[in-house]
Amino acid sequence: MIKRKAFSVINILSLALGLTGGIFMLVYALDEFSYDKFHQNGDRIYRVNTVFKDAKSGDESYNSTNGWPVGKILESDFPEVENVVYTITWPRLDVKTGEETISPRMAYVTESFFDVFSFEQIKGSPSSALSQPYQAVITENMERRIFKGQDGLGKEFFLADTMAVKVGAVVKDAPENSHIQFEVLLSQSTFERLIELEDYMTGWGNINMTNYLMLREGTDAEAFKVKAKSVYMDHVGDMMRSWGAEAFLKFEPMKDIYLRSEAGNALGTLGSIDRVYMVLGICLFTILLACINFINLSTARSVDRFKEVGLRKVVGSTRMALIIQFMTEAFVLTLLGLLIAVFLASMMMPLFNELVNKTYILDSLWKPEIILGILALLILISLFAGYYPSLYLSGLQPVKILKGKFNPGGAGLNLRKALVIFQFFISVSLALGTLVVLNQLDFMQQKELGFAKDEILVINASKLQKNRIESLKNELGNISGIQSVTYSNGIPGRPGWIGQIAYPDGREAENPVSVEYLAVDEDYLNTLNLDLVAGRFFDPERETDRIEGLVLNERAVRQFGWESPEEALGQKIVSPSTTPQGTVIGVVRNYHQLGLQQSIHGIAMDWAPDYSYWLSVRFEPSQTTAILDNLNQKWITDFAGIDLKYFFLNEDFERLYQAEVRMAKMFRLFAGLTLLISLIGLLGLVSFMIASRAKEMSIRRVLGAGVPQIVYSLSKEFMLLVMIASVLAAPAAWYFGKEWLQNFAYRSEPTPISMAAVVFGALLVTFLMVGLQSLMAAYKNTVKGLRSE
Repeated sequence: MIKRKAFSVINILSLALGLTGGIFMLVYALDEFSYDKFHQNGDRIYRVNTVFKDAKSGDESYNSTNGWPVGKILESDFPEVENVVYTITWPRLDVKTGEETISPRMAYVTESFFDVFSFEQIKGSPSSALSQPYQAVITENMERRIFKGQDGLGKEFFLADTMAVKVGAVVKDAPENSHIQFEVLLSQSTFERLIELEDYMTGWGNINMTNYLMLREGTDAEAFKVKAKSVYMDHVGDMMRSWGAEAFLKFEPMKDIYLRSEAGNALGTLGSIDRVYMVLGICLFTILLACINFINLSTARSVDRFKEVGLRKVVGSTRMALIIQFMTEAFVLTLLGLLIAVFLASMMMPLFNELVNKTYILDSLWKPEIILGILALLILISLFAGYYPSLYLSGLQPVKILKGKFNPGGAGLNLRKALVIFQFFISVSLALGTLVVLNQLDFMQQKELGFAKDEILVINASKLQKNRIESLKNELGNISGIQSVTYSNGIPGRPGWIGQIAYPDGREAENPVSVEYLAVDEDYLNTLNLDLVAGRFFDPERETDRIEGLVLNERAVRQFGWESPEEALGQKIVSPSTTPQGTVIGVVRNYHQLGLQQSIHGIAMDWAPDYSYWLSVRFEPSQTTAILDNLNQKWITDFAGIDLKYFFLNEDFERLYQAEVRMAKMFRLFAGLTLLISLIGLLGLVSFMIASRAKEMSIRRVLGAGVPQIVYSLSKEFMLLVMIASVLAAPAAWYFGKEWLQNFAYRSEPTPISMAAVVFGALLVTFLMVGLQSLMAAYKNTVKGLRSE
């Protein structure tokens, strides 16, 4: 290490980078795969999902919620079911504590919740608390926030200012690796009182209740799933068919919900098994490239050490002793790399958190399973990285070495070439993958969306009384710099009521349609700058517009079976839920309500201020600060005790692309990292080749070869290897890029020219590194190259 300082630093740094990737891989993978594993009866717990199958197309849509009677029927009619849990997250209510208003993660649940799930209890009786109306189970953190560090058991707090709720139990905060997250659990009987529910069995059309069940021990789960699948069609088959669909139950194992669910999660976040595999794959490739570097650099050092090996064998050293020596050296280098990697991992943790949307801290590295995993990595990398160099060096023949007949450049040449090709295949593939992701992200951010998202401020008015929203709209319109104000139950990026069933009047059974219902006012069109293509928008002076007027988008017109926007005007639409229902008075051009990942869907707009809670304000950008100051002052004066919540529409819409933004950052980081590691490996191979061909280069110089010829002779082989890697990487990246782009309804594929530019960049960087090394070799002292001692 001291004799070859540069080699040692490069070798250890390369291993450290690989091990850093390995540490992150362990932290992330172990955390992702640990979700919901703490439940004692986890192997018997299933979430009940509803699957709708379109009668026409056969397309299936998955919902994590069910009709209200489903859980009751599963509990009463199926002896295989030991327990059923009901959960629902609305109506959401704020907690009022003195001057502070808290918006907790809240759900209404049945008393069986803690019989099924293994959340840790601290004090009180959760099951007893959840059996009574106006009682709650709260977490430790919520107890501290509400009661300022005092014991909250048996005390009351207030929801929605006036509703007193008694704390019946306190439990530990929900573990981070739980797909169910909560701070306040209210009893299901509280929910029944709030909405004045009399009978669950009439709520088949209310697909908004989340149910979990626990099967009895010894139950054949697969047989039960088949038996219970047709609950909807057995009880309300005619109703479902009138909706133009069939409905089935799908029972999702607890262990699959976080990473593999297609139905969503109303009670917390969801992960992605594809993202986990992607992170694991990139990190594994990083480790593999670091090990390849170790092999190449150790082989390069063998030029200095082959005489040492020959002498050791002559004086009695066995091959096993040499293998142990070199494997020990590999272990020491890997250990040093590991220490640096732990330091790098702690420094880069915030960046990694941003890439995977997590909140890991340094303490995450010191969990027993992480430490065991790191030790396993240390041993495996030491064995893997040290195996070939030790085998190669210990196998050298001392007679040939000491006679000077051994040519170190010929040994393992094909392997080293293959390793270089593999390294650059991975690096160029990741660089091309980065191009695909960045190109799609740029396309999504630049594409015309069909509405104006800039200079629009959106206020959450859900906590205001309905009769106050209209007056607030008028007051905001009088503030200097505000151009228009509208209110609605949905905005681009935050849709209204998706999945509402409607029919053209007279063709109910023939043409059921699922659309998004938007409750809007007369200023929605102008504020969002939508394009009206037929008819008119709402006129509040016309009573018929207010009572029965509907405005569709072009997609809804097609869904309802009309050939043109003009043909749709005057047509009547009916709906089982009455939303949407009325007469079409206008049609707007299609616009991207849900981002470019999804196709444009049918939208039906209704003039319905009572359903609205978003206030969208178009403003003059030069007066942004003054407008916000005026808004804050008005809120303090008129709505004391209610938090002002607002956001800018353009920034909020970008939220739809967060996954792609994180992926772009991850690809950029790891593409750069793998390219760096590959170049380090190439440096080792170039150094090895130059050292092994020192006499050849000196003889060429003596015979009259110029510096350009020397550089060309040394560089052409490596340029060819990188070109081969690039030729192999381009079709692979193109294929996987096209597969990834299938996730987007609207996509932009990179051009062959842009992909060729990435390949050219890789070749240019390679040429600069190899050329520089070759240039230094060409100018070395010729006499030194010819000397054998």
